[in-house]
Amino acid sequence: MKRILYIVIALSIVLAGCASTFNFGKEEAAARLPVEFTPYTIPPNFIPQTVIITALGDSLSQGVGDTENRGGYAGRLAIEMAEWPGVEGIALENTAKRGRRSDQLLALFQQGKLSGPLLASDYIFMTIGGNDVMRIVKRDLFSLNIEAFSEELVLYQNRFETIYASIRTLNPSAPLIVVGLYNPFSLVTDEVEEFDQIIASYNGVMQETLEDDPHACFVPVSDLFVGNENLVYHTDFFHPNSKGYDLMAERVSERMGQCGISFQG
Repeated sequence: MKRILYIVIALSIVLAGCASTFNFGKEEAAARLPVEFTPYTIPPNFIPQTVIITALGDSLSQGVGDTENRGGYAGRLAIEMAEWPGVEGIALENTAKRGRRSDQLLALFQQGKLSGPLLASDYIFMTIGGNDVMRIVKRDLFSLNIEAFSEELVLYQNRFETIYASIRTLNPSAPLIVVGLYNPFSLVTDEVEEFDQIIASYNGVMQETLEDDPHACFVPVSDLFVGNENLVYHTDFFHPNSKGYDLMAERVSERMGQCGISFQG
């Protein structure tokens, strides 16, 4: 009987100890906190990928005047982008052509000749409009007036908006980088202010068209080509030389950062 009593007392002590928080001396042990794990998301550029760039438009995207044969601003940017984290390689599809105007670029879209490159594009670079302005200069060489450029600007705006819509129909989300016009006429005429106004108007049309697109970025470059003190012009005094394209590429890269454009995979 005494043995049974001892066993009951011993079990009571053990069970009483299990029913409460452990005590060590006079201090009560803190309750165990649940372990929290922070979810880990694999970065989108974790797996290296090949990035496809399509260049559209005229001689500036083609790289005419680049004596170093590095592909103008587009080629320089392709080399820079190849060093971005997560980029395995760059494929640059340059469809630009010297002398191309906005009406000719629009015709290529209407004929479906740019569908393939744009559907595959991860990034799109474009320059267009310089030859539209030059057409008026050549046509009215001895009777230039700002009204003629204003009339052409209305047509250019309609064509540019249609080109933009065509790009977004084919590729709604690829970053679209449009490089603005500059004024080369300061090298050959004293009527700088009038031409500055004309160039600013064409740049304004492009910038306004793109401003509501979070994946588009307008890049102004007109300040890089004021006069030729920095020796940025090719020997034709119209296209950039290698230094001019260096400055263009630097400006585009800077603006891409400001527009929040980077490789996401």
